[in-house]
Amino acid sequence: MPARLPIILCALAALAFTSRAQEPHLMSSRQPVVSPDADAEIRAIIHAQEAAWNRHDAAAWASAFTPDAEFINIAGTPFAGRAAIEGITSRIFTTFFRLSRDTVTVQNIVMVTPDVAVAQYVHAVSGYTALPKGIGATEPGADGKGVLRTRMTYVLHHTGEHTWSIVHGQNTTILPPMELPKG
Repeated sequence: MPARLPIILCALAALAFTSRAQEPHLMSSRQPVVSPDADAEIRAIIHAQEAAWNRHDAAAWASAFTPDAEFINIAGTPFAGRAAIEGITSRIFTTFFRLSRDTVTVQNIVMVTPDVAVAQYVHAVSGYTALPKGIGATEPGADGKGVLRTRMTYVLHHTGEHTWSIVHGQNTTILPPMELPKG
């Protein structure tokens, strides 16, 4: 993993300079340059995770991560390795997200190099029984609890023909729109 760290940091830094807080738009105005195969393969990973979430299948949800992947959850807690990522996912699937449903919307896939891509998408999670301390619903929901929207950013590495793996992920809660103070 240390050899990939500079690539990951450069990719995330580039994305940080193109985003604007509290505005619902793509990270960047530039057109992503992604081969049709890479785009389809990366979207397939994301949608397979969506299906795994809706089955509450932690092993399937974590399967696209490399064995030494890093993941930071919505509370800012880091997890190192696929086993740890699967473990925390299993825990949330058996507790407050056990009845939840997830819908994802892919927003952007950018090729950093031919073998490294950054993907960003939004989760819309409903049907949860509770949320972690300090995390609140992004918007009202039909169930009275609301919809939690989060923005997931993945750094993926192309490891062979038709094989992409997640080496780093960060999930960030999308806050409700803020009103700026007057004066």
